[in-house]
Amino acid sequence: MSCRTPQELSAAFAAAIGAGDVPGALELWLDDATIVQPDGNAVRGRAAIGAALTALLENDVSVDVDVERTFSAGAVAVAVGTLTLSGERADGTPYRQSSRSVVIYERGDDGQWRLAIDAPWGLPQG
Repeated sequence: MSCRTPQELSAAFAAAIGAGDVPGALELWLDDATIVQPDGNAVRGRAAIGAALTALLENDVSVDVDVERTFSAGAVAVAVGTLTLSGERADGTPYRQSSRSVVIYERGDDGQWRLAIDAPWGLPQG
């Protein structure tokens, strides 16, 4: 997948997850990328991120990414926006969870942007 801007990357990631394409989604991440969990712990590396994405899809969770603003300097960019997860609980009742997200992107020597750090629930406080 070719992503020439952070915005294209966010759209490509959402499309890959929407299509259930974990391998395609993982191509958009750096090898040593990190997801920051709500408690401040980190999921590191493509293998661990792949497991987290697979768990979302196995639980029929849909992902909606709304990038509101992007700031860039050279080969680094940060985006802020809203991540919304929706699906059904085990008892069949629907749920929807939205959070403020922060994402850091890095542009490689090949000109392609990749996800470096994703804090989908925002940065932990304290």
